[in-house]
Amino acid sequence: MQVHRCRFTDFVPQAVNAIEYAPSTARLPYIAVGRANGDIEIWCIRGNLVYEKTIPGPIKGSLETLAWAHQCELTKDDLELFDTDQEREKARRRLADHAPRLFSAGLNAVIIEWDLARLAPKAAVDSYGGAVWCMKTNHAQTSLAVGTEDGHIRIFDITDGSLTYQRFFDKIKGRILSVAWSYDDKNIVTGSADGCVRIWNAETGQMTARMTLPREGRDATLVWAVTVLKNGTIVSGDSRGHVMFWDHVMHVVQQDFRALGADVLCLTADANGHTVFASGVDPKVTQFKLLIGGKPASEIGGGKKRGGARNQKWHLAGIRRYHTHDVRAIAASPHAEHGLLITGGLDTQIASCESRGFPNENPYRQPCFPPLNGVVSIASTGKLILQRQENVLKLWALGKAEPASRTLSDHMESGQDLQIYERQKDLLRMELSTKTNLLCSTISESGRLIAASDAECPKLFSVTRADDGSDGVAVRRLRGFPPENFVPEYSEHRGATQIRFTRNEHMVAIATVDGFVSIVDISGWKTNEFVTVRRYCAHRNTKGEVEADAGCSDVPTHPGEVKGQKAAVVDMRTIIRMAVSYDSQYLATCDSTGAVVVARLDSGMNTVLPPLAPRQKEEWPTALEFRTGNQLVIPTNLNHLFVWDAGSRRFTDWSRAFGITNIPKTYYRMMSCIAGVAVNAAEPNCIYAFAANHITRIDLTQAPGPSTAVLNVHKRKQIEQGIIEKVVEEKEASERRSERHLSKRNRKQRIVGRAESGASMDVDDDANSNAASVVDSEDVSSIISDAASAKSQVKDWEATIVARLREAGINVAEPHNFRMTQRYQNLMHASFIDSNTMVIIERSWIDVASALPAAYHHHKYGS
Repeated sequence: MQVHRCRFTDFVPQAVNAIEYAPSTARLPYIAVGRANGDIEIWCIRGNLVYEKTIPGPIKGSLETLAWAHQCELTKDDLELFDTDQEREKARRRLADHAPRLFSAGLNAVIIEWDLARLAPKAAVDSYGGAVWCMKTNHAQTSLAVGTEDGHIRIFDITDGSLTYQRFFDKIKGRILSVAWSYDDKNIVTGSADGCVRIWNAETGQMTARMTLPREGRDATLVWAVTVLKNGTIVSGDSRGHVMFWDHVMHVVQQDFRALGADVLCLTADANGHTVFASGVDPKVTQFKLLIGGKPASEIGGGKKRGGARNQKWHLAGIRRYHTHDVRAIAASPHAEHGLLITGGLDTQIASCESRGFPNENPYRQPCFPPLNGVVSIASTGKLILQRQENVLKLWALGKAEPASRTLSDHMESGQDLQIYERQKDLLRMELSTKTNLLCSTISESGRLIAASDAECPKLFSVTRADDGSDGVAVRRLRGFPPENFVPEYSEHRGATQIRFTRNEHMVAIATVDGFVSIVDISGWKTNEFVTVRRYCAHRNTKGEVEADAGCSDVPTHPGEVKGQKAAVVDMRTIIRMAVSYDSQYLATCDSTGAVVVARLDSGMNTVLPPLAPRQKEEWPTALEFRTGNQLVIPTNLNHLFVWDAGSRRFTDWSRAFGITNIPKTYYRMMSCIAGVAVNAAEPNCIYAFAANHITRIDLTQAPGPSTAVLNVHKRKQIEQGIIEKVVEEKEASERRSERHLSKRNRKQRIVGRAESGASMDVDDDANSNAASVVDSEDVSSIISDAASAKSQVKDWEATIVARLREAGINVAEPHNFRMTQRYQNLMHASFIDSNTMVIIERSWIDVASALPAAYHHHKYGS
């Protein structure tokens, strides 16, 4: 197999500026990750940390802070609207059934509430005070406190889905850098650029206490982070690298730690307030634990007396370095069942580990690029690579290598380079005129068509390469695409989350942010003629949506079935996966709720797949890909595999037998989940599933093999060679021992012969007889022992090798399925452009790090 190993793509990831957990009352433990360019990634804990989707930020946007809100209790005004407790309880349930709300703000002085399903702004208000540096919702989830550039704290009302300016607090000198609410919501604590921690009365807006931090030098200390613990203790992190614990009653310092060598930029605490984590410019993550009477507070039962404040002391419990550059965001889970600590910063990576295992547990670092977001797509016939970033599309042509002769290829070692006679070509860099960063992009099989979409509307371009073979290309936007009726009139949003061309390039499938899947005929693209063929609505299954879709008559529309989904599910529903079959007959889509739909492109028939694993609620599809025979491969976040036969409309026998229960443990326990599937036309029974750090060849006609098998082919080869070499050494040693035994026996036989020949000598016959009998008995015993030894040594050495391989996790009696290679790291994409010709696109971490600014460095010795 020939592999194009591409490392020339120049995707530059953005720094992580904010990480925020959704409140513990939310249906699922969502995490929002804010990037420096304004993009917001939505992650979710579904057994492991899984990337779900990206909300595109505005062009040249800014993001400094995030905040979730999930109101579950009625306000005083709302309580007066209901007469009975039953009515109030129903109203509370309606509030709790909705998905949490997400807000963002940055240096552009705008506070935005995001529509988590349509990936677009839902509401936006001015901060009325310049750049926003921090914001936080209160514990009742009814108010939003915002710290601005002009030194004011401003309160916004967010009750009942609103976002309205309410009032501002007294002004201070310097910007507000950090803000936190007390657990009873009566006080607000702020940290500012004038080196003070202040306590404000949340109702009157007046300052009740001010605590001044010491200076180092002439400049004031910057209080970058504050948080309030459950017992009222205030924790601050500042530009001196200190973490300080304050008494909230006496307003004095309880304890002061030099936690880091430079600025402390972020703080977080667990739900109980017994553990605090800090990090910053010095990229160490520092852990503090509360001791009560010399014992960790987390180990003391709630029924035991905890003593007074004198018996409570904080101590520095652990230090660990997870990042190479500044850590700008850190978050500990508020959920009791998910104790995940998540960090991110300037090095663009997201690291996670169980907070209970800190600092001994190793973190898992997510790839610096969105792992499941289709940043790269490939034109198989045209041999082109398309990459998107923000609002820019880049196009490369693959290089060419000298074909290896059959004799050479038969003796070529795995991974050996071929002679390149034409390198890759940088063909195109196109900056699109869009309002937001791009949501999706794709390229047709021939490379003649490129489609991309932001949150507003999809666009289609034709690409024509120069006839003289030069690097020049001509790009033309195709007007009239998409047709006006590709979404119904009542749909207010035209942005697309997924776009795919059919292989014959006659049609394109568009999944919109409203949940429609529209099929558009593009066969007349040369004359700008586009027709909407049909519209699928299987992902839209609320009663109102189904009734509206059933009334469409402009385009053949196929409504979904009404399902009793909660508002929390509908509020987060977005189509995030799409695949087209090789014969262009079937289309598969998947939304963020995990629902998979397979539809025929030539008719209105569509099938909603049954739940992949009804007993495992955390099972969630991470990729879709058709293999030959119109079989849809569906890998999940738990690294299980499901195969759906679109023709017979059922899961295959292999899927039912091995999809969950018999997958090798070494495979499904890997931290990185499958990001995509590649199909080789020369191997119709096999698929190549790839993640960020491995590619695995899986034969869907064979059993997976032993559950503890060694899957890595390179490691397996090393183990096999090591065991064979050791057994060969033992065999050679055994043969040398046998030769020594044989020579010894021959010597003894010669001694016996000489003793028999000397029997007639003038020696005492009895003595000679006794001597001969002694020699004979020794010789007989030696011969017997040598024979037994030889018999034991003449054993099946092949059986010995097989037994030892089995002990090492390699069972040669069973087929070696799930053949894995970890030769390639930081994989962005993998696919086949021809039979036995694979393209693998990597983004080396060294290349990413080279584009980052210098990291903090402190001399351990000397000055």
